[in-house]
Amino acid sequence: MEYTRFGEEMRVLRTRRHQTQKDMAEVLGVTKSFLSSVESGRRSIPKDWIDIICEHYHLKPYPRQVLENAAKASRNYIRIALKGQPNYRRDLAVRFEYSFDRIDEEISQRMMELMNKEEDSKDEWHID
Repeated sequence: MEYTRFGEEMRVLRTRRHQTQKDMAEVLGVTKSFLSSVESGRRSIPKDWIDIICEHYHLKPYPRQVLENAAKASRNYIRIALKGQPNYRRDLAVRFEYSFDRIDEEISQRMMELMNKEEDSKDEWHID
């Protein structure tokens, strides 16, 4: 079976605790089949799962962040709220949607570098 990044993290969490999918499904209040569908990306990750998992397994902030990042990377769809956004942001979101299938690895890397620079510059100017 092929797992999403979230599914891989769940599998690691389970196996380190010598648990089966059935055991984790019981913790989450779902069937083993439903859990398997989420781990493989056939179903969306329920919103409350990360909280339930972190509470049940007593996960600290870093493992929680790893799980949250894996969940974000495993989504099949994303939504961008455009209501109240200025036209330049709306235009960018729409253009991105239309051109997404044509973005290759090189362009993706360049875009990520640009966004990372923006995040880095925000960090440099942050005043505590």
